[in-house]
Amino acid sequence: NDEEVEPISSPVYTRENFLSEVYMNPDSYDELVELLKIKKNIILQGAPGVGKTFCAERLAYSIMGKKDERRIKTIQFHQSYSYEDFIMGYKPSGDSFKLRNGVFYNFCIEASNNPNEDYFFIIDEINRGNLSKIFGELLMMIERDYRGKEITLAYSDQGFHVPDNLYIIGMMNTADRSLALIDYALRRRFSFFDMKPGFGSDGFKAHMEAVGNEKFEKVIKLI
Repeated sequence: NDEEVEPISSPVYTRENFLSEVYMNPDSYDELVELLKIKKNIILQGAPGVGKTFCAERLAYSIMGKKDERRIKTIQFHQSYSYEDFIMGYKPSGDSFKLRNGVFYNFCIEASNNPNEDYFFIIDEINRGNLSKIFGELLMMIERDYRGKEITLAYSDQGFHVPDNLYIIGMMNTADRSLALIDYALRRRFSFFDMKPGFGSDGFKAHMEAVGNEKFEKVIKLI
């Protein structure tokens, strides 16, 4: 059968969908979107359980205008995460070593091949990794003013750049002691957005009314 198969369309996702799910005030959402579009890189910081990961994914959906999971990549940093995992490095292959591309490198290539669409790279626990080691020379190239400019990577003679249509969303807990590891070099390349409990948002109030449980309301008042 030579009939062409139509691609599956992604569900539409709007600003209203975001506000109904994330429990954030409209003004805060507009500020968040503006910060991300201007800086290209943003870190959502807040207490554990405030919904940073949930927000990050839906923020990407709302900017794209649809739930296109193909244009979102989510990873988590940890103390053993390295430049070789993130960008490029030699990995064991049989009895020898082979140069392999990292997850961020591959995602940048994919975004470069589709310049008319936005891509979102989400990093959970961004403060737990050795950021200077992981990003390497790309710590400069993720800046908005350097997007699209080519650089020679440590393991390759070929030119590489971070595309203008790729946005980086990091997340970190303000209760984490490793916050001190976020140095100035990284801080000036990201905008920081404080995520607070959304008990006063219209979406959460509507959720409370839908639940209609007195015990639930008492728990919220105690928190």
